[in-house]
Amino acid sequence: MTTHTSGNAMSRRTLLRRGLMAGTALVALTALPDLSIPAAAAELSATEKALNAFFEDCWNEDLARDPQQRTVLGLPGPHDKWTVPDDARLLETFHLAEQRLKTLKGFKATELSPGAQVSARLFENELQQTITQYPWRNHNYVISQLTGPHTDIASFLITYHGVTNAQDAEDYVARLVAIAPLMDVYLTRIAKQADMGILPPAFAFKSILEAARNVITGKPFAGSANATESSPLLADITEKVTALKLPDAEQARLLAAAEKALTGQVQPAFQKLISTISALEAKATASNGVWALPDGERFYRSQVALMTTLPLDPAAVHAQGLKEVAALQDEMRAIMAKVGFKGDLRAFFDYLRTDKRFYDPATPEGRATMLKRATDIIDKMRSDLDRFFLTKPKAPIVVKAVEPFREKATASAFYEPASPDGSRPGVFYTNLYDMSVNPIPMLESLAYHEGIPGHHMQIAIAQEMANLPTFRRFIWNSAYGEGWALYAERFPKEYGYYQDPYSDAGRIASELFRAARLVLDTGIHLKRWTREQAIAYMNENTANPEHDNITEIERYFVWPGQALAYKIGMNKILELREAAKTKLGTRFDIRAFHDTVLTSGSVNLPVLEVLVQDWVKRTAA
Repeated sequence: MTTHTSGNAMSRRTLLRRGLMAGTALVALTALPDLSIPAAAAELSATEKALNAFFEDCWNEDLARDPQQRTVLGLPGPHDKWTVPDDARLLETFHLAEQRLKTLKGFKATELSPGAQVSARLFENELQQTITQYPWRNHNYVISQLTGPHTDIASFLITYHGVTNAQDAEDYVARLVAIAPLMDVYLTRIAKQADMGILPPAFAFKSILEAARNVITGKPFAGSANATESSPLLADITEKVTALKLPDAEQARLLAAAEKALTGQVQPAFQKLISTISALEAKATASNGVWALPDGERFYRSQVALMTTLPLDPAAVHAQGLKEVAALQDEMRAIMAKVGFKGDLRAFFDYLRTDKRFYDPATPEGRATMLKRATDIIDKMRSDLDRFFLTKPKAPIVVKAVEPFREKATASAFYEPASPDGSRPGVFYTNLYDMSVNPIPMLESLAYHEGIPGHHMQIAIAQEMANLPTFRRFIWNSAYGEGWALYAERFPKEYGYYQDPYSDAGRIASELFRAARLVLDTGIHLKRWTREQAIAYMNENTANPEHDNITEIERYFVWPGQALAYKIGMNKILELREAAKTKLGTRFDIRAFHDTVLTSGSVNLPVLEVLVQDWVKRTAA
């Protein structure tokens, strides 16, 4: 999650994960305070009260400027407007960050509690990121196969725009009407990037066009090949309005207004998008990493720093990845020996990819079985949480299949957070479009990553920490967040999970695939690997199905640096845990360690290190 303003502010991943990401200045953290005295032990100073008020004023100001964030968080309406990511908004955000940074520096650290000093450091880092990434605002693709108006508009309405009364339905229709001017903003920015020589890789255009056409396929759109079925947005608004059980005349009026907006505003807007993207497709003949963009190497280094929150050298990351891939492949060979597999590692990967025993059938029954498997894994872990955690989330989690309209253009699995008020559960989405990319041995680690004890635990707990400034409950640092989720796949092995050796192979395969990301992301953007070269490396060195590998590689091309966050973050958490064990010996408590990691919100890795070190110091004393 993030408090950043997004240039592509549609999907939850865009709104709450990516932010306006394009470069960073890491704040020096060597002067962080000793956190051994809990902030609650003393009366807040006047300075600290003023600082907390400043944080809340900034939060509320951001919400006033970001109507979509209000909807995502389930706050009271109105919910009739879009967050418009035009140049004026980006510039305003930049100037706000400069002003806020000046105000923040006026608070004397000596008059703040240790916890408040951490909040100030984190807020300063957020502001510095916004300022230093502003020059890169046009380097992040406005549209790609991952994000952009072709999928984000519809998925936002379907996922987040709840309809609990007639006014919510009116707001939904108002947002449908406002899609036309919103799309014009996107088209302006897409054209600007194209003029700068910044186009998505050539491979992205087919997926973009397919997803855009899907939004305006079905009723009420004329000429639709599936005119007997409702389009995704009409189906969504119909289901939500019907559930209100309004008088027939009122329901009919609202649905008629929705249909009018769909044909009058939504369809022409998406047709303009399709026309624009089709014209640009002819110009996009290459599929390169961001090294090919203007000043691309410096841009990539800024993304590595942003995503990892550490001053890493991409070449060193590449070498580290090669070393970790080799080590994990040796772990997989141990599994091969355990199950008595005859053949080499590549043959074992092929076996895991292709043998029918490892896949549910591509039928309604098979898909239902996959959803039940995931639910059962999460439920079992939930029943065992007292072994591992002191603080547990109140928000529920459910498992759902990715909706048909976007299943071809989205990831194989992801998590959407619960609303802070508990009215909307967290959702572990699994993509069941192609069952050949959903191997059963991978499901246990995947459920831990996306659900419990992974993203759902960390995000729900942070949102529910009422003692933190609001921005800390919703901030997102990828290395922390994805690092925790990958750690959440691994630590259950130490406590008796992954009893099935093939499920354990799935765990190793999952970590291996994240180690390979260190090689691949740097290979693509630093060493100028081609798409085909990257896919071949993934096929040769991981157990992932080839179709999944293609999707992953294409993701790395358009989201530079983000794939590094998982393994870099997990490694830091493991490093801190092992150091704590060494220092504390029998006093080490895994529950207290996890509490230290999870109850301060999504911090950057240098701050996390200080928090854990100070917990160790307090415990040892």
